[in-house]
Amino acid sequence: MVWNAQNSVFSPNVSPNVSPNVSPNVSPNVSPNVSPNVSPNVSGNVSGNVWANMPMAAFPAAGVPVAVQVATHNTGAGGATGTGFLGGYGPMARYEYATPAGLAPLPWVMDFTEGDGWPSFPFALRINPYAKTDKPLEWQPSDWDPGLRFWSLDFDPQLTEWLQDLNLGAPSVMAAREFARRHKDWLAGDDRSKLQEAFEGAGDLLKWRALAGDGQKQRDDAFAEVSRELDEMIDLMRDDRMRYLEELAMQSGQIVPYFVHLMGFNPATKPWTMELMNCASAIGNLVKMQYKSHYRRVRASVLCPGLTPPWGPPQHPSFPSGHATVGHLTALLLLCVPGIAQRFGVFEPDKKGAKLSTIGKQPVLQDFTLAYGMDQHSPLLWMAWRIAKGRERLGVHYASDSAAGRRLAALVWHACTRPAPKKGDVDPMPAINMPSLQTVLTKARAEWPEL
Repeated sequence: MVWNAQNSVFSPNVSPNVSPNVSPNVSPNVSPNVSPNVSPNVSGNVSGNVWANMPMAAFPAAGVPVAVQVATHNTGAGGATGTGFLGGYGPMARYEYATPAGLAPLPWVMDFTEGDGWPSFPFALRINPYAKTDKPLEWQPSDWDPGLRFWSLDFDPQLTEWLQDLNLGAPSVMAAREFARRHKDWLAGDDRSKLQEAFEGAGDLLKWRALAGDGQKQRDDAFAEVSRELDEMIDLMRDDRMRYLEELAMQSGQIVPYFVHLMGFNPATKPWTMELMNCASAIGNLVKMQYKSHYRRVRASVLCPGLTPPWGPPQHPSFPSGHATVGHLTALLLLCVPGIAQRFGVFEPDKKGAKLSTIGKQPVLQDFTLAYGMDQHSPLLWMAWRIAKGRERLGVHYASDSAAGRRLAALVWHACTRPAPKKGDVDPMPAINMPSLQTVLTKARAEWPEL
């Protein structure tokens, strides 16, 4: 899950480890230190510090401590939860956001030597999702985490299920509702909203996809693209995973502290900057889950079990990457603050490309025509890319998932922050009026004096 400012130790306007408007260490509407429907100090509705009564072996670095912190009820909207826990789903043991307790961290020895005729990991064994011509392998409603299964239904513009146990007065929740009200401009579906059309573009992010009824060549080409991406993930597993594992364990549930740390500010003195990141989580989680429910891409480890993620994968579709979406939207909304953009925005190269400017600027949508993975010369966009890349290193996302999350975030940011179109404006993208987001932006700008 992508946690947000309210869920982190940097909650705005409150003491450390205090959720907004509640007593210290108390989750909304529950007793002190108690997650909904669970006993005190219990993570994820399971026995204290134990996932589904499994024996826990040692896990490298921060794995176990992070699990204790992350395996809670907070799972969804940029506020307190958004899973529908209080709506009758009942207790669900989980490690972290949409990850069953049985898929909590386990140690894997990253030894790639072969012996006794056995491969180090079964990389060569792969499922072709397009082997059947009439029914490609896709994520089914029954595959979703039970608390998130409502995302496989028709979109609810009132967000009733999603928001039922949130602080409905939070500015981030109001921003999410304003965004949902304009759902015809951004939903993914058969009707193809303006934002979805821009998202799909010329189909460069959908080379992996073949639909029922497609010919043999389309299916072969799609599987070749899937195999190529799996090869990339196998290389990342071999080269990067163990070196990044402690960081990946932390980022699996919390990304806001990484932005705070990079920017080097005190959350207690910049509460509206924290609430701006809440807005990014709320809007980003809303749009990413709806897009996932439309494209229904199965996780890489389903097709190639040899990827063996050290925990997870989350129980919802793969495309687009939620970490990439929320991470990039967080960076982009922060860069709407001029004082932040000057410090952490885009540093442009000179005409010869030899030197970068000495003060940053706000990005524009055209900056995202660059291919995913290219340096955009911005510390905050670098942070978003690193978070997205970490999910590929972990084995839970393809590179195209990350690229899709980046593009989706850029389009949503552009729609939510650009001025209303004037008469004769040819920009095909919608302009989504969000007063709550604009209020948060105005107050965040006052916290960052321009250089």
